Amino acid sequence: MKKIVLIATLVASLSLISSPVFAFELRNGYRGPVEFKFSDFTAGTLYTTSSNGYGQANQQEDAWSIFKISTIKTPTAKTVWADGDNGEELTGIFYGLDDDFWTVNPSTGDLNIQSIGGIIDVYLDSAENFDPTAGPSARVGNTYPTVTDGSLFLRLALVPGIKYGNGTTIDDHITYDNNLDSTTTPFTGDGAFYLVVIGGSAASMFDSNDYQLVSDSGVISYADFFGQFDTSAPGTFGWLAVSEDPIKGKAVPEPMSMLLLGSGLVGLVGLRRKQ
Repeated sequence: MKKIVLIATLVASLSLISSPVFAFELRNGYRGPVEFKFSDFTAGTLYTTSSNGYGQANQQEDAWSIFKISTIKTPTAKTVWADGDNGEELTGIFYGLDDDFWTVNPSTGDLNIQSIGGIIDVYLDSAENFDPTAGPSARVGNTYPTVTDGSLFLRLALVPGIKYGNGTTIDDHITYDNNLDSTTTPFTGDGAFYLVVIGGSAASMFDSNDYQLVSDSGVISYADFFGQFDTSAPGTFGWLAVSEDPIKGKAVPEPMSMLLLGSGLVGLVGLRRKQ
């Protein structure tokens, strides 16, 4: 009788493991490294002269954007989610960047902007209606029509780390690094940042601590995502610039499944001992 109870417990545990805890699923239950491919529309500040060093942040937002995620891929470019899967759309708003330092090359006009702060809100929507054509003026607070009308999927915070490793602590507080090359037509550029998960329905799915960051003073911290992008300016529909490229992270196993798997293994050990 005890054997039957143990077997029944194990079967129940395994059946629960096969049931998804997350409402959102990647194809074939994939877990592992991922790249979010996105298209971004940015509003921000352009500078014609350099700042007076660091410390220019004034708790006022200097840049923000809206975006749509087209696919989620593995490092080998296998698509594990695409826009329209299960009728779903992933869109978002990127806000709260406060410029702390900028430098303008007087001969070329090239611009480097380094910022602090920054939040990314990603929304899961059942309607395919993303539309940037209303331009920056359509924003209301931290909402934008056709972008933030779904349910909050992920809330991500930019964290220091993008300027670590250069041998100086003066810029360790920077969370966002953006370059514009004015020698090209249209202007082109690139940028990068690190992110940590702080909320949303899929928070536990992507809370991986996959990136270990070591500041120039030796302090260790962790991030869940690394973002990088290529930019061209001017953008369309009144946006300053448009950007694309991946945000890299990791989809982790479902926490409840891991717990149940452990319970199932304990049941197997107990059954073997009884035998």
